This record gives sequence, C-alpha cells and structure tokens, in this order.
Amino acid sequence: MNQEESARSFGYEASEEEIQKVILAWAQATEAFHYRFAKLDRIINTLQTMGRRQTPAFRARLNRLIELRQHMGDVMMTLLLDMSGSKPGQSTQLSKPGQLHSHASLLDELNRKIDAELLGTSTVAQA
Repeated sequence: MNQEESARSFGYEASEEEIQKVILAWAQATEAFHYRFAKLDRIINTLQTMGRRQTPAFRARLNRLIELRQHMGDVMMTLLLDMSGSKPGQSTQLSKPGQLHSHASLLDELNRKIDAELLGTSTVAQA
C-alpha cells in the first residue's frame, strides 16, 4: 500500500446520501440567494425612481441596500471562483462536500441578514 492509499484509508469518506444532502442544501441556499438578490435589485430600482422622498434617512437606507447588493455580488463571485478552483497558482480541483457545506452555511447566514434588511425595506417601498 503506498502512502497516498494509506492516507486515504484513515480519512473520513462521506456516504452518497450525505453528499446528496450537502449538494441539495447548497443548491437550495444558492437558489434562495439568487432570489433575494433579484428582489433586492428590484427594491433598489424602485427606491431610486422615488426621487421625491430624498430625505437623509431615505438616502442612508438606499446606500445600505446598494452596499448589501455589492456585498452579495462579491460573495457569489468568491464562491464561484472557489468552486471552480480558479485561484492563481493552484491546480484545478473539484469541490468537496465540506466545501459545499461551508458555502451553503455562508449563504444561509447571508440570506438571513438580507431578509432582515429587506423586511425593513418592504414597508418603506410599499408606503
């Protein structure tokens, strides 16, 4: 048995069912993230067209939403680069279940923050 085989035999290998659950969780978190991004984009566009309500609080809120949208775009780009293995100086490797789980957790956390921010915005946009 060579060194690579012995190292692999001591490591934990996820079952097919575990891998499927992780992939499903990642796919659901990613879909929810894209939905929230689209919703946030629509709200920002609506608020930007409401030029008559340019109070300092309104502008501050709009700026926070624009920053959140930029952060969301940055997170998605980072995760996509991480998944593709396209980091400079690294060889391409496939994503591992732990990596997908980490991404899903990050997206779920960000989705909760987005929901909290959008909940406050929805009432402003409807008024």
